[in-house]
Amino acid sequence: MSAAGTPLKRLMKWLLGARAEVPDPISVQLRNGLFTSIPIFLGGVLNSIAVAGIAAWRHATVLFLGWLVFEIVLGMLRFATLVRGRKALAAGRAPPWNLSATLSALWSASVGFGAFICLMSGDWVLASVTCLSAAAMVCGICLRNFGTPRLAALMVFLALAPCAVAGLLVAEPVMAVLSVQLPVYIMTIFTAAFGLHRLMVSHILAVADLQRSESLNKTILQSSPDYTLILDEDLRIAFCNRPFAATGPDGALIGSRWLDLLPPDYRAAGARMLADAAAGEAGNLVTHYIDLHNQRRWLDVIANRISDGTGRIIIVARDITHQKKSEERALWMAHHDALTGLPNRALLQDRLDVSLEEADRCAASALLILDVDNFKITNDTLGHDAGDALLCTFADRLSAALGNGDMVARTGGDEFALIVTAESEAEIHAAAERIFAQLREPFCYDGRLLECGASIGASLIPRDGRTRSEILKAADIALYAAKAGGRAQLKIFEPAMMVEVERYQAMIAAARHALQLDTIVPYYQPKVSLATSRVLGFEALLRWWDRDGELRGPDVLRAAFEDPTLGSMLSDRMLGKVLDDVSRWLRTGVQFGHVAINVAAADFRSGCFAQTLLDRLREKGVPPSCIQIEVTETVFLGRGAGYVETALQQLSEEGIRIALDDFGTGYASLSHLNQFPVDLLKIDRSFIQHMGSNADAAAICAAVINLGHCLGLEVIAEGIETPEQEAHLIGVGCDTGQGYLYAGALSAEEMPALLLRQTLGSGHQRRAQPAA
Repeated sequence: MSAAGTPLKRLMKWLLGARAEVPDPISVQLRNGLFTSIPIFLGGVLNSIAVAGIAAWRHATVLFLGWLVFEIVLGMLRFATLVRGRKALAAGRAPPWNLSATLSALWSASVGFGAFICLMSGDWVLASVTCLSAAAMVCGICLRNFGTPRLAALMVFLALAPCAVAGLLVAEPVMAVLSVQLPVYIMTIFTAAFGLHRLMVSHILAVADLQRSESLNKTILQSSPDYTLILDEDLRIAFCNRPFAATGPDGALIGSRWLDLLPPDYRAAGARMLADAAAGEAGNLVTHYIDLHNQRRWLDVIANRISDGTGRIIIVARDITHQKKSEERALWMAHHDALTGLPNRALLQDRLDVSLEEADRCAASALLILDVDNFKITNDTLGHDAGDALLCTFADRLSAALGNGDMVARTGGDEFALIVTAESEAEIHAAAERIFAQLREPFCYDGRLLECGASIGASLIPRDGRTRSEILKAADIALYAAKAGGRAQLKIFEPAMMVEVERYQAMIAAARHALQLDTIVPYYQPKVSLATSRVLGFEALLRWWDRDGELRGPDVLRAAFEDPTLGSMLSDRMLGKVLDDVSRWLRTGVQFGHVAINVAAADFRSGCFAQTLLDRLREKGVPPSCIQIEVTETVFLGRGAGYVETALQQLSEEGIRIALDDFGTGYASLSHLNQFPVDLLKIDRSFIQHMGSNADAAAICAAVINLGHCLGLEVIAEGIETPEQEAHLIGVGCDTGQGYLYAGALSAEEMPALLLRQTLGSGHQRRAQPAA
């Protein structure tokens, strides 16, 4: 059964196919033509039954009656198959193609059989009717079965071939013409059937391609984030997809003028864009609209002419709202401070340029530069969060102190700048008073009250300069004067202030020059035991040679020590040279006792000062006991106090003694003595100088000496210049003295000779013995 069925299936597949290869969906669509064209189908069935009925009426024989019955039964079967097939198609199932093709072939054979017996009957009226009907049905076969040309050819052959045979068999010689004409007719019909098939297949393929293309285009349009419109030659919308008007469905805008949809301010630019597109050039426009949520949306619009000769224009618009907001945010951030939200230096400079341009025709103004007092202490002791909170508070309070048209900006770090309307110094003082009033009240952070002090430098526009740099420089100079004068005050620029600034700059330049030319040298001032007059050691003091070959002290470089970078470089250079001298003295047997080195807060910031110093001592072969470290109380302050304590503890454990310099001039001294490993106290020279003339100074000295002894510390008095001062210090039990009474600072070459001479120059010829 299976073996027999396989060739039959192959035969039916071939019969329902065609020579041209077509995709399966189209092949199925062509085969489904067997169940369409109901009028042609019914016409053929009813016509064949009618002819069979006429034949049976004219010749009531078994043959003709049998043909009539067969036609009726076959017509009913074909109609039932047609109905079944259409239901299957409607349900999405495969219809009975093979059964329909088989019944169609049987019907054609029946028509051919009927034509044959009618011709053989000799009834020429009946024969004429039958032949005409057969010809008509052949036309219906070709029209209805163009999707299956092989089946159509078979049906035509089955319908007409018997007529050609009958033409040869009848007695009438003229009928032989049928035997010649019908084969030609059959071949013509065959050709027409296959040609019609190719034509229809091409049409179906073209339609399918068009549908796929339309589907693809529709998918692309629906998936694209861009808005697409097509304008006709009157610039009215003929097509739109997700229109940027966003006011309803796409079709709502069909027929509208596109330019009318633009904001009024953009219509002229939109018209120019369309003109460019009409001229064959790409037009571009950036515009916006208000969406259904009342939000502004930005669009980048491109217009091009469609190259089909219709004059239509295609518009593609991309939503760039996010990009626009990013650009606006970037532009805002480029001109504003991220922490406080205030304008930054760039915006301040622009405003300054405008003020200078309008200075001759508008009211005069002033530039105020404000520096937060003691900001670094707040930042170091309480952390950067506290510093940020302080800056934000300053920003808010400065903004509250401004008048209409004034401006406040943060120019970096703890510095702010204000441009205020002011035609005189009195008005500047009034503006500063408003600022100080706002800053006077402290603010609370993490349970602590913080002060909002500030120093202000001001310059008048255009009195103090005609360019931005001149105005800024004048205000900076005034600010420097305010800070140098004690902070928390206003200074208005005066030409005389330039002298101090030039001095400051000269200090910085001198320090850099000294470092570059390596003219820094350590000098050594002896420290003498007040009980035995013996030299116990020396303090290393910085000296340097200027451009004129003159030896200068550290005061001329004072500003450089306040600069973190330069100050650290100076300390490092000084330390290196002291260690070179100490190493040389050790090699030559000079009994110098020890050398005290001053260390600033900046030296501890790296966190590795102690280890670096110990490594350098080992490298030079210098025992730690030969070195003392002198620090001031400012070293103990700030967030780095923990690192300082660790470093000093490490140095102390290695045998380096720690001296607390300038004792009595700072604050929280007792807590420092308890927390840090201090071995020596140095009484500040300001107390020594006033002994004998100020009872309080003498009392303070006695109290410090007593405190040091109670804590087991050695006490050193700095700046001893007279025998009376020395005598008083000996009387209250001071351990060590240092000052011009004994010797000034000596070079490394002079120091050994001092130790040998024993005489430490003073008017009363007091002598000191070298340490053993």
